[in-house]
Amino acid sequence: MGISWWRLAFIFGPALARGDISSFGLYTPFIFGYLLSRVVKSAKNRTKLRGYPNKIPATDAQKWRGKLQWNVAQVFGFLGVCHYLKAETRSLFNFFLSSFVNPMLRFLLPQRNKGPLMRGKPLWDTTWGNSAVHCMILGGLGLSWWFYGIDHLFLGFLFLQAIPELQKRFWMKPMQHICLVGGILVVCFPFFSVGLMAWYFPSYLESLPKPYLQSLCWLANARPHITDYYSVLGVSPDADMKTIKKVFREQAIDLHPDKVGDDPVKLARFHAIQEASDALTKGRAEYDKSIENQELNEMVPRCYAFLIMMGYWLLHSLIDWNDVEGMRDQHKDQLRNYILADHPLDMKALGLQDDEEAGKMYLQQYCESEDVELPVCTNGDPEEIHFMRTLITDTFPGLKLKPYPKVKGKIDNLLQEIALGSKDKGENIKEINPNAGFYNGYTIKVELLPANTKKTEKVEKPERGSDESDDESEEDESKIKNQTDETTIYEYIGGDKRIAILQPPLKFRPIAGKSRFTLSKPGVSKTITALCGRLGWSGVNQVFKIGDGEVNEEFDWKLHEEEGYYNGYMFEVKENDTFIGNGRIHEYWPTSRKIILQDPLHMTSGKELKGLRYTDAEIKVVAGMTYSIYPDSLIPHRKRVYNEGTNGPSHAQVASHAIATPKNIIQAPKGAGVAAQRNVKKKMSRMSAINKKQKGGGGCVCM
Repeated sequence: MGISWWRLAFIFGPALARGDISSFGLYTPFIFGYLLSRVVKSAKNRTKLRGYPNKIPATDAQKWRGKLQWNVAQVFGFLGVCHYLKAETRSLFNFFLSSFVNPMLRFLLPQRNKGPLMRGKPLWDTTWGNSAVHCMILGGLGLSWWFYGIDHLFLGFLFLQAIPELQKRFWMKPMQHICLVGGILVVCFPFFSVGLMAWYFPSYLESLPKPYLQSLCWLANARPHITDYYSVLGVSPDADMKTIKKVFREQAIDLHPDKVGDDPVKLARFHAIQEASDALTKGRAEYDKSIENQELNEMVPRCYAFLIMMGYWLLHSLIDWNDVEGMRDQHKDQLRNYILADHPLDMKALGLQDDEEAGKMYLQQYCESEDVELPVCTNGDPEEIHFMRTLITDTFPGLKLKPYPKVKGKIDNLLQEIALGSKDKGENIKEINPNAGFYNGYTIKVELLPANTKKTEKVEKPERGSDESDDESEEDESKIKNQTDETTIYEYIGGDKRIAILQPPLKFRPIAGKSRFTLSKPGVSKTITALCGRLGWSGVNQVFKIGDGEVNEEFDWKLHEEEGYYNGYMFEVKENDTFIGNGRIHEYWPTSRKIILQDPLHMTSGKELKGLRYTDAEIKVVAGMTYSIYPDSLIPHRKRVYNEGTNGPSHAQVASHAIATPKNIIQAPKGAGVAAQRNVKKKMSRMSAINKKQKGGGGCVCM
């Protein structure tokens, strides 16, 4: 986000007005936090040393340790300077937690932590590091309130740790953020009101009723600590000075050290009555005033600090609102320029597919003005499409849009496609019959070869062509040993691709060159054994046969007969109202009602209650579950193109996808253009390296 000059003004502006801008104590927390962040950065750099501590040069390890030790020494040196100058250091503990402990917990505990499922969605989905930080914050708030009340330690946990976490969650929701701050101000209005009166109307503080202040002290756990000297001496608050001196003299004679000797109880009692006598005889007027308003004296500084902190939070939320609105305006301008440049849009989702040229003219006519309202493009939100459709119908009342293309129905079958034979290995590939339907009804047994088998000799893996391309990922061999499954070939496509459709699917995804299949059939004596080839969609839960759409006049609910009509759309699976998983459609075949996803279905995961403990939920897709197909972005998703012998898309596909993908329309507020260009260059350079290793072009999807 860069430097926020508004925030710096809010921090240092009041100090400048008070004239203590040069005070060392003002800068102490920020310097301490900066030094701690350097230590954290140095500690995290260890992960960049591959194979630490055994497989790196000793000079690199020594250099890293030396830098870390130097940064730690700077922190202790700064603390020594603060001690020498007697600077205010009460807030440094919270800065230590927020600048060092929290980031290190997140760094050391990156594992996912998912809560119990509610309608297929986990109640929380975070890391164990974040969970530890949140528990520490809640525990710090509770303990600091219990021992110190609403004091500087409690306010430090609240405004240096808890509120920044809330700001992260509400960053793109400024209105909800403002409502949250306003709600807290309403709930805490009693404290807020005392702080306001102390700032603007201090003369009215005396008029606050005592029961009101006592209740605030109870809520703030701020018990008055002024000793009741009248009760110590055993006299009435209305007693005159003569009576007080007489009572003190009588007790002092009995408790004098010369008389009681070394008795610690009586000596402590003597010092207590002596302190009480001095307070009541030398400064009784001031003492009577302080004991009369002790609740007020306790609450005023606390409420004043609370008022200042809440004011900062409110101002920061307004600044965030302004930043988010500016970012949204920037995104809208980018979408407007995208439309005016005649870049591709999903005209089917907008209902303008009958005459796309005329539809583009309508959109460009709408975007001619610079202050037009446009949706904020997010990667995967159907609401942006509905909002754009509403804008079009409001601007052009005579224009009738086609219904939103959403289809909902039942899953008929779960399928799996694999390639029979690997050209890399060339084992028995000539024995595989390429005629379509030849192996229909055959039994196929697939096993993952152990790591120590000769068949698993190392094959050079092509580099990734895209961060999104995780198809045919090589699994850890320690996790794929001794996996064997058997099923039936539902349909054999054959041809050069030698694709077999399995039903039911296997329990695992065959790994090209590391999975061996055996074909057999009753009555056929000859069996065929070979290695599985490479196929972009051979995963489990990646190929589905779907039923007809359910009637819904609000949407375009009938399945279209155009091949590839739903390519790039979202495919979502539910069981009743419970979310199961989703994925993006790679290919749609209307004749066979078959859907192929780009990647295996992204299944939901979480915990469920079994007996008296939470365990990982067992979720699987079965026939009869409900599917939904719908567009979720104004910018059409590009279809993947697989080159022979590579796991990733083609070189041209990566370049076009990196430039025109929806997520690049949505850029960060600052520096996003440079970052996007850098990402494109990296992806294109990776694909150049892949293409150099290939022996020829081609668009074959298997080998």
